[in-house]
Parts: sequence; C-alpha cells; structure tokens
Amino acid sequence: MDPANRFSTLDSSNVAHGGLVRIGYIAGAHGLKGALRLRLDDPDAATLESPGRAFLTRPGSGTREYRLNAITRLNRTMLRIMLEGIATPEAADALRGAILAVAAEDLPALARGEFYYFETIGCTVTTTGGDRIGVVEEVFSNGANDVLVVRDGARETLIPAIADVVRTLDLKGRQIVIEALPGLLD
Repeated sequence: MDPANRFSTLDSSNVAHGGLVRIGYIAGAHGLKGALRLRLDDPDAATLESPGRAFLTRPGSGTREYRLNAITRLNRTMLRIMLEGIATPEAADALRGAILAVAAEDLPALARGEFYYFETIGCTVTTTGGDRIGVVEEVFSNGANDVLVVRDGARETLIPAIADVVRTLDLKGRQIVIEALPGLLD
C-alpha cells in the first residue's frame, strides 16, 4: 500500500449520510470579500485541487450545498476558499466552525490499485491465518504511515497501513487480510 493513496486521516464521522466526505472545517473569514479559511483534516490530501461543489454542515442548521469558486493554499494546513453567495467578511465569519465536505462521487478518480482510506471504515480485518481482529473504525497518521484503528468490543488494535502488513484489501467484500508480524497483536 502506497501512503500517497490515502485520502485523509478519517474516522467514521468523516463519511456522513448522503455520501459526503469531510475535508476540514471553516476556521474563519479571510479578507474583506467573503473568503474563508479552511483548516484541512489532512494537509496532504489533494481533494480540493479544483473548484466544484462543497457542502457545509453547521450544528442546528443542517447541510447546505455551495459552489466552490476559488481555492488558494495559504500554508500546509490551510486553504483560502471562495463560496458562491458568500461576499462579506460578516457572512464568512458566520460560517466559522462549519464542517466542509465533498460528495464521494466528486472525489478525484484514482489509478488502478488505489483507494481512499475512508473506504476501509467498516471493513472486517482478519489475519492470513483466518483469525478475526475486528472492524476498522478510524484511520490516522502517526507521521511515518497511516494506521487502521481496528476494534472488537473493548479490544483495540492498531494496524500500520503498509504493504508488509496489509496483504489483501477487498473493499466490495468489506474484508482486509493482514500479516500479523511479531508483536503486532500483543
């Protein structure tokens, strides 16, 4: 598995009802023309490379679709975005804290053999010997690689998402088979 194939450090809350995938949250206004500062959940993801649709979710307000008109990288973790209909700093600041998501069907196409890590959420994990480890509930990065958080009741196992460990990945069948290297399951 190539770390470049990961989408973001997603947990089960990132894949919302209606096929929306969380990208980050609005950190506040940027400038005087209604631009927004978007703090990315995964700074390395290239999901918002071009304008398109975006969905903002605010507690108590539901989810609203916007046209994403412009995107500029401010730094490694922050983008400056312009949404259609948001033209003042007051309107932009009112969206502070909103979650920004994109439709799963709008995600960039992947090359053969690639996948988005959020697709692993809910997959059952077993060893090459057939022992059940649990179900993937989260994915996070530890700096060196991404890690699948697999839970079975109160038991939690951290599985590095690397080729030496993950042997097969069947997203349609919702199954991941791992090689249990020494010490991995202790």
